Amino acid sequence: MGLLNLFGTKKSYLKSGLLYGMTDIHSHILPGVDDGIKTYEKSVKTLHWLKEKGIRRMYLTPHVMSDLQKNTRIYLTEQFNAFIKRLEEDKVEDIPVLKLGSEYMLEAAFEKHREEGLITYADRHVLVETSYMLPPAGFTRILEKLMEDGYSPILAHPERYNYMDEHDYKYLKSQGVLFQLNYLSLTGTYGQYAKEKGAQLLKNGYYDYAGSDFHHLKHHKNSFTAKTLTRKQQLAIRELFENNNRLWSKNDEVNISYGSAT
Repeated sequence: MGLLNLFGTKKSYLKSGLLYGMTDIHSHILPGVDDGIKTYEKSVKTLHWLKEKGIRRMYLTPHVMSDLQKNTRIYLTEQFNAFIKRLEEDKVEDIPVLKLGSEYMLEAAFEKHREEGLITYADRHVLVETSYMLPPAGFTRILEKLMEDGYSPILAHPERYNYMDEHDYKYLKSQGVLFQLNYLSLTGTYGQYAKEKGAQLLKNGYYDYAGSDFHHLKHHKNSFTAKTLTRKQQLAIRELFENNNRLWSKNDEVNISYGSAT
């Protein structure tokens, strides 16, 4: 096989080696708090599987939105601490190191959460999302207020927003909004539209971070073995994963963690 064919061969996330030692900044594995994994046992099984595949550190980022009224900063912190305590009591090993984050829906209820204080990465970065079909009222002003308060918003999976176009992406980036790729979008997990849009945004250098947005092992398992990544995509995603690692390593005084990265 010639060099051109070798470098043109597409690989999966598992075969590419991209997952080894990486930090995942977006997942729904904290059990029983949102539309992600529902039980402790399934969470542990999933975490074992992810560690086996090379993932070393994970933020658990449950949804915070009006449909999930329980999910406040206090409640989610309690649920995370209870999860950590049970893992310790059960002496669970061979899972990624865990920290708590959250994924905030930008909607009317978000203002209350902002006033109460947000769950962040490294004390200032906050993961946010919107409806896939329409932006929230005052979208750009919400982001401006976040930044005025000293937060650095990370927009989750911009490739999935049907209402956004190139003008929107350029404007948000010019305002200092960071972008997080759902890296499984590139395997077609979220449909052809998100796959193509994600590939274009990645090519154009819009993304700052990448996360799995992991909800259920059964749903995502095959995505890790899909041979869809070009050589250029692999190199670009590796840079995003390195950014993830740097985000994890920043000072984060209020967040406890559990697990071993070795």
